[in-house]
Amino acid sequence: MKIDNLNVPSIRQLTNPVTSLVFSLGIGMIFTATVALAATPTTPRAFRIQSQWNIGGKGGWGFLSLDPSAHRLYIPRTDRVTVIDTETGKVIGEIDGMTNVRDVTLDSSGRYGYVTDPTDGTAGFVRVFDRASLRIVTSIPTGRIPDTIVFDSRTQFVFAFNSHSHSATIIDSTTNQAVATIPLVGRPGSAVADGNGGVFVTLPALGEIAHIDAATKKVIASWQLASCAGPAGLTVDPVHRQFFTTCEDHHLVAIDMDTRHVNIIGEAPANSGDIAFDPKHDALFLANAAGTLTIFHRESPTEYSMVQQLQTQAGARTMAVSNADEKVYLITSKFGQNTAAVSEELQFRPTPIPGTFSVITIAK
Repeated sequence: MKIDNLNVPSIRQLTNPVTSLVFSLGIGMIFTATVALAATPTTPRAFRIQSQWNIGGKGGWGFLSLDPSAHRLYIPRTDRVTVIDTETGKVIGEIDGMTNVRDVTLDSSGRYGYVTDPTDGTAGFVRVFDRASLRIVTSIPTGRIPDTIVFDSRTQFVFAFNSHSHSATIIDSTTNQAVATIPLVGRPGSAVADGNGGVFVTLPALGEIAHIDAATKKVIASWQLASCAGPAGLTVDPVHRQFFTTCEDHHLVAIDMDTRHVNIIGEAPANSGDIAFDPKHDALFLANAAGTLTIFHRESPTEYSMVQQLQTQAGARTMAVSNADEKVYLITSKFGQNTAAVSEELQFRPTPIPGTFSVITIAK
């Protein structure tokens, strides 16, 4: 998922959203009722479910990418990318010719999009598509299991993070050629670009964040996250120079980009999903698999208050946020038992029901 207007991607769980989701659903979910603040003249309007678009189709899904100027939402759907008109909720078209798509990022020219495709795990690619024709124009080899992908607006480079190769493939978006591969000391997790030539990636097993200088194509620093074991995702506020992440020990933390100080600002529910920060409105959004969207407001650089918990739908943990109009997009499906010829474990793992996939829009 990504936040618009700042060329800043939102956080990414490295694991496939549907794989993580069905596991979390399999071990049980707790539904949280909607909590609203007492109405006062100074209380901001609460968020609500504005609409729900039934998209249908088969397959799981990956991470969202939002193009607010073109009113398009890009959704990886296993072997294709579905493109939605965010003004009408209708499907514009699909980008075919892929095997196992994970994540999408967009360049700043409005011409190309980039999709990670690990295929069957033996060879990885970034599929480059034309945003006008919705056709793949080239495929760029990467390391094994490319997953999260981000675009740096200052250098015009695309960074595809390879989870099994412990590396990042760098692509020049002006030529659509790979220009470097950066080794990493651990498996990369979530990544974000700060819009100023810095690309940051979590290393969950090590509890670290690595800082890549996009211009020199090198890791220039890394640091441990005290009070945060196994950072699950990453989003950034470039104005106040803060990161936000959720942790395995259910902490929600803010990290000062300069001092590297970690401040616990709240709790992250079990099975937390995407997290996104809206700097225009000082709002932090956190989705989880139980079907709850939690919204925090920044009162000061070190203090955040939870202002709302909105019940959405089970499985709605994948999210994109538009800070132009304070709108949130969530995706999910109804789930049932797998009736295909699979192992006993998979038979009892909740499986998306074909035809029930939908986009939920949240607004004030």
